[in-house]
Order: sequence, then structure tokens, then C-alpha cells
Amino acid sequence: MTRSQYSHWMNDFSQPKQWRQLLRATLRECTYLPDPVARTYMHNYVISRYRAVSARRLKAGPQMAHAAHEAKHTCSFLRRANEGFQRPLDKVLLQSYGRTGKRRHELLSDLLNDHLPKDTASLKEYLAQTVDYGDEWKPPVIIETLARAHLQNAVVTANRIRPLVKVLAPPIPKTNIWGKEVALVRRRNIRRKWYNDTLHRLMPPIPEQEVKQLDGLISGTIQWKPVKRRTPGTSTLGSSKSELSSWHEHDASLFNFLAKGPEKGETFDEWANGRPHKITARFMRRHWRRLSSLIPRPYWSPVSKKWLFVWDSPKEVPSLSIDLDSSVNLEALLRLPKEKEKKRHKKLKASDIDRDDNT
Repeated sequence: MTRSQYSHWMNDFSQPKQWRQLLRATLRECTYLPDPVARTYMHNYVISRYRAVSARRLKAGPQMAHAAHEAKHTCSFLRRANEGFQRPLDKVLLQSYGRTGKRRHELLSDLLNDHLPKDTASLKEYLAQTVDYGDEWKPPVIIETLARAHLQNAVVTANRIRPLVKVLAPPIPKTNIWGKEVALVRRRNIRRKWYNDTLHRLMPPIPEQEVKQLDGLISGTIQWKPVKRRTPGTSTLGSSKSELSSWHEHDASLFNFLAKGPEKGETFDEWANGRPHKITARFMRRHWRRLSSLIPRPYWSPVSKKWLFVWDSPKEVPSLSIDLDSSVNLEALLRLPKEKEKKRHKKLKASDIDRDDNT
């Protein structure tokens, strides 16, 4: 009989004490995250996941073993993010700012609710069209605008955080394979599938307060300091036990040398899938700027009289403009003095005369 994949954790987490210890360790790692939004979101996310598992009242078995495996993986994942591994840290930031995961669905739902019709008659008509997906159905204008903004942004298409938006309208064929008109049920299914697939590919905007906070962290107007980790406690073992353990380690190393030969030196095998980084302000600004380029900023266009979206640049663009004081005389600054202008005209005339003589 084959052994279960998670059977070695079934006995370790049969008591509530082990779960409490793992929960405290995971929440402690949440407090060490370098981003303020990520600290709050991951703290609430971990608590909600533990409450959901405890509500199911799992018994000892494969389900509890799988839940223990997921809980340990979450704690290890957050620890690696705090150590400066780029992939876990990027994943935490993307999940916290709603680029992936559950919060993306919540932000997308808020975006749709904010742009619903205000009057009752229009709202009923909109809800009926949304459920029906008939020939008169049209997607919300805000979804069309956001999808078009995704399609026109090269940064989003290059990062591939989400599947790419390919078409802005449901691809309904004119005729079927028999040359007849496509059935109404088929047209409804195509519209429903296209709409759900488009929602799956979109990255919605975040609240304005978080946008300002993110811009402040990038520009440096909001002060940021790395969170200091709590120092681990010192060992209380006596000197005799430490000497005994050192002798055991010496015997084990000697046995391994005689049995397997000399060991290799330091290699980069453990860092093949990434290496830790020292989390500094410069390191975080690069991550925040890449994250900011994946967040659309809505603004009201007075020309088209509708909401549009703009994107931030993943790299800092140098400014070509110069702020001048209002008291500066631009004409005197940009124009040459009269004496220099006269000398310049004389040189031009002399060069023209020499050119005519040569010809």
C-alpha cells in the first residue's frame, strides 16, 4: 500500500498546540514584510485561511495533512520573501495589491459596482442584459475601456502577469459550418465565455489612497525603513553538552569523509532558483516601480466625457523641463546681445562673399 504524500505531517498537527505555533510563526513573518500594504493584507489573509480550515473541523487524515502542508508552505513562503528572494517577494506584492489572487476579484467587483446605473429602471435593464447575454447585450463601458487600455500597454503584455487581452468584442461568426445563421444559444454562450475570459485577464485599479502611498514610497516623500527582526534567544545548554555535541559532530564528519570521500566546497546549488537579497530602500523602489507600472490610473476625460486609464512607467523617465522663476526675463535669457548678433552677421556675410569668389 502506497504511503500518502503528506502522511509525515499527520501526526505532527493532530493537536491544536502545533497549529497555534505555526499560526504565530506565520503572523510573525507577516509583520516583517517590507511593504505596509502587504503586511496588512497578508495578516488578514492568513487569519481568514486558518479560520476557514478550523470551521471545517478536519479530522486526522489526508485532508488535515494537506492543510498542514499548505500552512507550512505559507510560512516558508513568507520567510523567503522577508529574506529577499525576488520571486516570493514579487508574488506577495502582486497578491497584496490585487494584481493576482482573491483581492483582484474584489477590486474588479468594486469597479463594476461603482459604475452601475444609478436609477432603478436602468439598473434593472442592465441586470437583465447581464444575465441574458442576448443580441442586445453589451459589456459595461468601463470594462471595454479597461480592456482597451490593457491591449495598448506594452508593459502589461511584456510582463505577462495575467493572460493577455486579445479581442475587444466577442468573436461571433456570421454563419455556422452549414452556412446558416448561428443559433441564439450559441451566440449567448460565446458572449458569456468572452466576457468571463476578459474579466479573468484584467487588472483593476486600486484605491486612490494606496496609489498615493505607493507613489510616495517610490518618490521617497514617505519615509521607509526595513522592519527589524526579533533576535532569537541564546542557547541555555551547558559547556559539557556543547563539548559532547562537538565530539559527535567530529565523529560524524570523519565517518562521512571515510565513507564518501572529501566534500565539495561552497557551491550555488541552493541558490539555483534565486538568491536572498538585502532589503534596502533602493531594492524596494525597483519592486514598487515595476508594481506601479501594472496598476491603471483612472481619470475623467473632459473631451470624450468618459473614464480613461493611464499607466505608470516601469523606469524613471528623466524630465526635460526646467522650472523657472516668474521674475526671470525669458527674452533676455534666450536672445543674444546686440553686439554678438552684429559680429555673427558680419561673419556670415564674409563667408558668403568668400564662397562667391571661389565659385
